[in-house]
Amino acid sequence: MNITMAGIDFHRADIAVRERFSMTATTLRACLRSIRKQHPELECVLITTCNRTELWTSSLPGSPQADLVLLLCEACRQPVEEFSAYFSIRKGKEAVQYLCELSSGLHSQIFGDDQIISQVKSALKTAREEHAVGAVLEVLFRTAITGAKKVKSSILCSGIDRSVSSAMIRLLREKEIPIAGQSCLVIGNGEIGRLAAQELEKAGGKVTMTLRQYKHKEVVIPAGCSVVSYDKRYEQASGASIIVSATLSPHFTLQPELLSAKLSGPVTLIDLAIPRDIEPGCASLPDVTLFDMDCFSEYTGQAEAEQLRSAREILKEYETEFENWYFFREYIPTVKEIGHILGKEIAARLEKELNRSSLTREESDELRKKIRTASGKVVSNLLYGTRDVLDRESLKRIFPALEASARRLKK
Repeated sequence: MNITMAGIDFHRADIAVRERFSMTATTLRACLRSIRKQHPELECVLITTCNRTELWTSSLPGSPQADLVLLLCEACRQPVEEFSAYFSIRKGKEAVQYLCELSSGLHSQIFGDDQIISQVKSALKTAREEHAVGAVLEVLFRTAITGAKKVKSSILCSGIDRSVSSAMIRLLREKEIPIAGQSCLVIGNGEIGRLAAQELEKAGGKVTMTLRQYKHKEVVIPAGCSVVSYDKRYEQASGASIIVSATLSPHFTLQPELLSAKLSGPVTLIDLAIPRDIEPGCASLPDVTLFDMDCFSEYTGQAEAEQLRSAREILKEYETEFENWYFFREYIPTVKEIGHILGKEIAARLEKELNRSSLTREESDELRKKIRTASGKVVSNLLYGTRDVLDRESLKRIFPALEASARRLKK
């Protein structure tokens, strides 16, 4: 299979490296357009999350192989010679298996990550909108998403919240950092910021969220949370025990020289953004503890062996389904040809009956057309069904014989 992915993720790259390859929605779309312009023969999808940036491609047999690592480094304006060692490359069946497992959260920092399915769906949607995806990646991603939903509902649906925000609460509790009754500041009102605020409020924190002035009418603030202008974040930080930052800003939301002047006691900083929101130098301030996304890597070991085994058993069915579809693609022109030939043959065998009918010429011509079309579709559907009941070796033997027989009828 001519399917290849190249990606950089938390397994081989720490947050300082990964943030160099993070993309905003705008830069991601620009990257897709640039790749398609350079390599119009490629289908491509880009997945970018806090954990990873991955480029997925499919090409026609015999097409020149693009250097995906180079394409990503160029798109992110990073020197390939410095960062190529951080990339993983997967091809063919290995790539198919990996995408199914990735979509199920089996390769996330938080095992069974609740958000990864929507992130994979979003990546496919964006690729569609940019006309970068074709039949192969469309079917591959839809198959992986469907398999992931099955895994989620039958294996991972155990009442455990596997979101980053819930992991944040577990981390605070494991570190014995009190939440109940504490003043908490959440910088950012996107999805992750809102979830973080909800979890802190649920745990008994007194939560304040920042809100930029121009967003006041379009943001839903979680129940129980108060609001302060983003420009007042440092003033609000002066009384906070826990500060969470989760924005899409390309600039630091908290800087040590500005923060130090406002702190009045011990504070825990939690950075849920990539690129990072909180300047790393804040960790060196007195009485400051800083956690970033890589602090959640410890949760990757929480998967039980039985859950992994069961999830992979389920996904194997979907991987095989896609592989069979991919393999069968080469027979689609044959299926259409056989359907067309047999449709015409069936219509020809009814010619005498049509001539004896009381239909007008126009009505007879229309009926002939419908007979050819309907008969061809029935035959084609029967042939498409063989991919579900015959193995590949059987298909290789049978289809040439069917095509030869159909062509003899044509003569």
